[in-house]
Amino acid sequence: MRHFLSIVFGAAFTSATSWSIGLFLFSRLRISLRRIEHELLAGISGAAVLSLVVFLLCSIHLAIIPAFWAVGLAAIALNWKFRAASQADANPLPRAWKWLFTVPFAFYALLYLSNSIAPENSPDGEAYHLGLVYRYFRQHGFERLTTNMYGNLSQGMEMLYLFAFSFGRHAAAATVHCCFLFSLPLLMVGYGRRIGHPIAGACAGMMVYLSPLAGIDGVSAYNDVALATTGFAAFYLLEIWRETKQPSLLMPLGLVAGFCFAIKYTGFVAAVYVFVMVAWEYRASLKTRRALVSLTTVVCFATLMAAPWLLKNWMWLGNPVSPFMNRVFPNPFIHISFEDEYRRYFRTCDLTSLKSLFWMVTVDGHLGGQLGPVFLLTPLALLSMRRPEGRRILLAGLFFLLPYPQNLGARFLLPCLPYAALGIALALEFSSRAQAVVVMLAALLAWPRIVNIYTAPGGGWQIAGAPWQAALGIVPQDQYLLQRDAGWVTARMLDEFVPRGKRVWSTSPVAESYAATEVLVNYYSAEGELIQDILTTATKPNFQPLWNLRYTFAPRILNHLRMTQTAASPTQIWSIGEMQFFLGSEEFRPTAKWTINASSFPWDIRLAFDRNPATRWRSWESIHPGMWIDADFGAPVQLDRVELHCSLDEQAIDVKLESVNASLTKAIDPPREDLRRLATATVKRRGIDYLLITPGHWLTPDIESDPARWGLKKIADRGDAWLFQIQ
Repeated sequence: MRHFLSIVFGAAFTSATSWSIGLFLFSRLRISLRRIEHELLAGISGAAVLSLVVFLLCSIHLAIIPAFWAVGLAAIALNWKFRAASQADANPLPRAWKWLFTVPFAFYALLYLSNSIAPENSPDGEAYHLGLVYRYFRQHGFERLTTNMYGNLSQGMEMLYLFAFSFGRHAAAATVHCCFLFSLPLLMVGYGRRIGHPIAGACAGMMVYLSPLAGIDGVSAYNDVALATTGFAAFYLLEIWRETKQPSLLMPLGLVAGFCFAIKYTGFVAAVYVFVMVAWEYRASLKTRRALVSLTTVVCFATLMAAPWLLKNWMWLGNPVSPFMNRVFPNPFIHISFEDEYRRYFRTCDLTSLKSLFWMVTVDGHLGGQLGPVFLLTPLALLSMRRPEGRRILLAGLFFLLPYPQNLGARFLLPCLPYAALGIALALEFSSRAQAVVVMLAALLAWPRIVNIYTAPGGGWQIAGAPWQAALGIVPQDQYLLQRDAGWVTARMLDEFVPRGKRVWSTSPVAESYAATEVLVNYYSAEGELIQDILTTATKPNFQPLWNLRYTFAPRILNHLRMTQTAASPTQIWSIGEMQFFLGSEEFRPTAKWTINASSFPWDIRLAFDRNPATRWRSWESIHPGMWIDADFGAPVQLDRVELHCSLDEQAIDVKLESVNASLTKAIDPPREDLRRLATATVKRRGIDYLLITPGHWLTPDIESDPARWGLKKIADRGDAWLFQIQ
């Protein structure tokens, strides 16, 4: 029970602090709205401010419990003293619809709360959303993190999670997200009442609230439902501003729009939408002082929320939007090839056809969950365009839909779900009975046992039931997770067997929110991918430097030599295992005077000179003409031969020596001795002492079958992972 109370307190204190900050802000700005919208929009505006405050505390390493107490109590006290009154509500729901909204809302609220308060075991929530939060909690703030690409994303919700985590740990953070889930349908009811369509607002709100995917996402420490709620709040504030033209609304409007980006990169569309719509309202007088002040206010406060995340990345990584746009902002922390493959996969999800995409995201759940069968009615939303408000709703939905082609996962449709639901509800307004049927169907089709009937085999991420015993602490957290969460088991194994300060390289993500051990996941960073390449080279001859490209020419005195790539291949990466320079039988080795550079990923170019067959320099981007490697010798050197020892997985390369008329011969060198022990020794020299191997990775069968061949000692075997120590 004590753990349960700490969870409830952590979530409640975070929500109360956000709400108090927002109400204080509204009182100072003299913003007075209708009661339901006043409370909810103030709460979301306050959440944006609280997120920014926690970011600042993390920046100065004061993200500690006493500081959070001070912020929360100060906010509550200020709200108590300065709180402004709200206006009376208008256009109330008919009595029958109050019941139709309240009963399923309350019923599912119990289901949702039982899951949010139960121990957190969602895949991304326990891996990196709360993994980063746990890291910040231990460190009392940010530290330069170059080995986890998720630490480079904007983390506006994680700042709220950190506040709640400090008091109630994992489940408190998830319950904060659940509060956003509860707020969204209430906001939609408020919006429906403002535009004179309260039943449509209630119908649409319940459609979203009862979406199976919104439910499971909203009770987990994710951020998609929070983005949907915050994005709709920005739309709502904009609509109120359009109606009233209160200048004071522009400040929270900018904060909330910028908070969308702070929650998730794809939320940038909220700020774009708000800016475009404000500019459109002033289209006849865009150069007037009032128009310029309004636009400037929105831009400044949106930037205030977004800029800290961009600046953090720029200062520490050299790329403000890491892990993306690495061609524009070259850096040693994320490979371009990874970004390309990451984008390609999520743009296609390896689907051979998009014909069934609509069915997959609404019903069968193969793309990470189902929005719900009622959203098969989405085409009806086009009928709402008969009304001005319907056109504005669908336009906003279109803006929030813009990022979706970059990731076909169903979660990425949640931010535009409120607008689709409102469009459907307005289209059905000719019959309140039809709207009622939709709500009842949504309530029926969202129940876990019913979802199991229509979801495809192996498809769907959904709520499984109501784990009240775990939520109330009757079943202890460790017992609950031991039975259900292999990731938690692995995390506990790491903390038990890996000494403090030692690093682990893993073939798959780890539940880092439950482990203090430093883990380097294979694809989270350039360093993780390099270690994977070293280990893989030991098992795949095609990765080894067996292809000898020998360039011979008449003896020449050279100060520097440039090797240029003239070929093109979208699937192959240029690599060099070893580069050698000769005059007759004499080899010239690099000295301190030498300067070696490359057009692509120059940070690893020294790997081409380390005499280690387990390592190789790679361009980490597809082969294209104009790539080069330049060796400046620092003094004149006489040469007559250059040898590039390359791997056989890059047959497309065509390298020319600039300013040298050389003849090229190609030969295949004999296979090297077993490189497994050399590979693990090389990895250990890079600061990795342990390997965590999981099923499904190509290295797993080879390592598991004969660890001694690798110079490894099996330390533990828990969950679905094996822990090996490098000897």
